[in-house]
Amino acid sequence: MSQLITKIFDKSEGYWESKQNSRNLSYILVAVFIISLLIGIGNYFHVFRSFYLLSNIKFTDAIEFSFNFLLFFEMIGLVFVIPQSISNSIAKQFQIMSLIFLRTSFEELSNLSLNSTFQEQFTIIYRMASDAGAALIVFSLTGWFYSLQKHRQITDETERTKFINLKKIIAIGVLIGLLTSVFFDIKRYLATGLFHPSYPLFYLILIFADMLLMLAAFRYVIHYPNIFRYSAFVLITIFIRIALMAPVYYNAIIGISTVLFGIGVAYVHNFFFEGRVKHLIRTDS
Repeated sequence: MSQLITKIFDKSEGYWESKQNSRNLSYILVAVFIISLLIGIGNYFHVFRSFYLLSNIKFTDAIEFSFNFLLFFEMIGLVFVIPQSISNSIAKQFQIMSLIFLRTSFEELSNLSLNSTFQEQFTIIYRMASDAGAALIVFSLTGWFYSLQKHRQITDETERTKFINLKKIIAIGVLIGLLTSVFFDIKRYLATGLFHPSYPLFYLILIFADMLLMLAAFRYVIHYPNIFRYSAFVLITIFIRIALMAPVYYNAIIGISTVLFGIGVAYVHNFFFEGRVKHLIRTDS
């Protein structure tokens, strides 16, 4: 059974990372943007007012819808990163968080009124600036986090293959959870006409997946620096979920602080390996 799951994962990963799939995803994003933009313009002239779901779409929603699809694709991409290494998975989570901040900033566009004065829009502008600024800072710090990663092999090739296969099975579970949450998001949208992506739910799934990975890694990781690193990365996922649930301004503070915490963990972990206690520990992947 495990061999079948890993085989399915490998084939899916190969297709997902192919150039053809990249082109297809680009076509989908462009189509979503153009179609939702045209519907929004039509609603401005009351063309679709008799259609239940279409009548709620504004032309500014074209950006939000496109970002929702982009984030969904990025989340699927995260699933295929999980077997590579936990540090790459955390970095991918940072990237997704920065995109969610950008999406939230764009979402504020729908609250702007063309008939209001500039002074009356200050609150909305501040919110947009907060989320956009947080996205930029997280984007910059993620590059720093990547630069600190030094992948080290923790065991022989046979055991390493077994561990990777286990991570592939867990990744498939995360993918199923993601697709299930999206299904209920769409179902809720069809029932209410309101679409609220359940990003915190996806990160809740990641928390349990990271916990399972951490517990499984104890078979290979027995030294304190490595145990601390794996445990801290689970905590990072929890902080990201809190940031996505927090109100504006607080979400930026928590998100940026979380990336800084991740950088601190990576830096200190490297110190343990390359500094005074290098002779006391084995290498980690």
